[in-house]
Amino acid sequence: MLSPELRQRLTPLRLVSPRQGPQTNLQGAHRGRRRGRSMEFAEHRDYVPGDDLRHLDWNAFARSERLVVKEFESELERTVLLVTDLSASMSSAKRQLALQCSAALGWVALSGQDRLALATLGSEVRYHPPVRGRGQWGRLIDWLGQSRAGGRAQLNLSLQSLAQRLPRSSLLVVVSDWLEEEATSGLAFAQYRKHQVAALQVLDSDDLAPPWLGPLRLEDVETLEQRQLSLDDRSLAFYGEALHAHCGELELQCRRRGFHYHRCSTAEPAETILLQQLVARGWLR
Repeated sequence: MLSPELRQRLTPLRLVSPRQGPQTNLQGAHRGRRRGRSMEFAEHRDYVPGDDLRHLDWNAFARSERLVVKEFESELERTVLLVTDLSASMSSAKRQLALQCSAALGWVALSGQDRLALATLGSEVRYHPPVRGRGQWGRLIDWLGQSRAGGRAQLNLSLQSLAQRLPRSSLLVVVSDWLEEEATSGLAFAQYRKHQVAALQVLDSDDLAPPWLGPLRLEDVETLEQRQLSLDDRSLAFYGEALHAHCGELELQCRRRGFHYHRCSTAEPAETILLQQLVARGWLR
């Protein structure tokens, strides 16, 4: 799925969480907001019985007459979940590119000592729990290759379900065409769960410039719903505007939440997307 040469070029890179900013000096370690032994102050929280009295902030108590505990940042491992859409709306070219990108980003995550989980969407939602270490990569790729294509992704419900499996502040990387009406709803739930999201939208030439004209009977490949219509240049122009608006809304929702977003085409090689575009976008460093 990935050439040894591409893996070698990807090995020094690290996944950058959207709202995390620069990573720590320790490769694979990520700064968290749980109480730790670091001397860098993170935040206050209310005192609860059993807390270490040495962490009480008496200056804050003098100001507010409320017992609060000082919490400090700690270096924590990060959980990364790679979600690959293999539903019926993903053409063969989109699936191939999505799998290549997922395999590559999985290699980067494991090289950076992240805990890596996988999920595929389609006729069923498959989930592989987190593992650690590059030695697990081959087994994960085999698992990914066994996933069946087809069915309906239901991004909204699927992302909600997957987000609940992960520890807070995990990174969800979703590789999909994102061509669902309610696709952005899952982003709000991920934000509620304190997760970070990177949305990679994969489109092909049929999505961007449909080669259809005249009377047609169209069938939704996911729902099997059929519709008979006649397409002309004006209809295709309306389609182009609707697609542009849909992708624009997805990008806007990601930006409002501080998430990564990037749109790519199957006409572009995976190497260009990974080593040039995602690096330029700040996904990889």
